[in-house]
Amino acid sequence: MLTSGGLGTMGYGLPAAIGAKTARPDCLVIDIDGDASFNMTMAELSTAAQYNIAVKVLLFNNEQMGMVSDLQRLYYDQRFAHNRQSNPDFVKASETFGVAADRCSVPADIEAKLKWLLDYDGPAVLEVVTEQASSVWPVVPSGSGLHEFITYDEATSSLSTPST
Repeated sequence: MLTSGGLGTMGYGLPAAIGAKTARPDCLVIDIDGDASFNMTMAELSTAAQYNIAVKVLLFNNEQMGMVSDLQRLYYDQRFAHNRQSNPDFVKASETFGVAADRCSVPADIEAKLKWLLDYDGPAVLEVVTEQASSVWPVVPSGSGLHEFITYDEATSSLSTPST
């Protein structure tokens, strides 16, 4: 597993997955990515298509920067600033780069859509549309190591009000 560990390295997932699949072509490589992060590097799909690097992308689309929203929800009394975004049609954009893509908007369809993603012979993207309030947990608190990640319940139970 390769991870940036929630350390704020938006755009890391797809290039890292392409590199991992290039290094280990015999292994299943899945980029689990958020829409804001994917927006930063989705042009790398053209590399995957050009060289037939069969990386899989599981893309969660909640039309916002999920970790930023969670922190604003948790520590700033839901005063959201600069965390929402509009997205391109990720299926059409992926296909434009020459990569197969599909979308899952209905939870009941997830099993069949995941099977398609895993079975597809080549690079592929599965966009999963989620509720905008969907949280991204666990998270690594500022100044902590990967082994010190916390869950939402842990964060809310130790919550202190920030000074103003």
